[in-house]
Amino acid sequence: MTNAEYHAATGISSSDFRLLEKSPLHLEHKELFALEGDRLNLGSLVHKMVLEPDTVEEEFAREDFEGCDLNKNSKVYKEAKAEWLETVGDRTVVPVNMWQQAERMAGNVMAIAGGLLQNGAAEESIFVDDPLYEVRRKCRPDYYREDLQLVIDLKTTGDATEWGFSSSIQKYRYHRQAAWYLDTLGMAGKEVSRFVFVAVETSAPHMVSVFEIDPIAIDAGRDDYNALLQRWYDYKLTGRANVVRPISLPDWAVKQYMEV
Repeated sequence: MTNAEYHAATGISSSDFRLLEKSPLHLEHKELFALEGDRLNLGSLVHKMVLEPDTVEEEFAREDFEGCDLNKNSKVYKEAKAEWLETVGDRTVVPVNMWQQAERMAGNVMAIAGGLLQNGAAEESIFVDDPLYEVRRKCRPDYYREDLQLVIDLKTTGDATEWGFSSSIQKYRYHRQAAWYLDTLGMAGKEVSRFVFVAVETSAPHMVSVFEIDPIAIDAGRDDYNALLQRWYDYKLTGRANVVRPISLPDWAVKQYMEV
């Protein structure tokens, strides 16, 4: 199953929770809020180069056609690019500099974490029915090592230090993703007990760090996703979705008014 086929398949994935945090209606209309852009393309390309290097050119096209170095406003360049795009199909077009950046990042990942990325399965799509919330759960681990009961998740990041990446875990709810993957794999009959992040910085020299998330964070992530699944279940049961949320001044402003 390709990544696109996985995302199109019926079911709740860990990435859906960012919308469910807003409201069930945001998830109901998820096609309106699809992520896109260069940052997403870079991350996807690095993943492909590390985890499925033999199929990179099936999904991505490097923009290095004959004439690509000409003036982009010239007629010759535009004609050359238009002709080249006809050969691209539905592949994602990637500028040469981004391709080279992704190659360096992937090389660094393999130099540091390549030993972990062996004897396992990459990008395997998992589906399992959850009778408690009456949903189909799905996940697609970057890499699964059955022999180590280990899930490995590759992240591109601006800061791969312990302090910086722990902040990213909270900001992007990576702990919730980890809990979801471990629990969903377990429900599908997989032996799994550990979750490791391989973090690679997007800026040169593309530092790489490897972190195993601890049980405290996993438990917090599990509480988080269960509360959101309950919200989705209640919405499906009642048809009611409260999209109105309270808001006030930022903390610093509230303190300022209290001091007056």
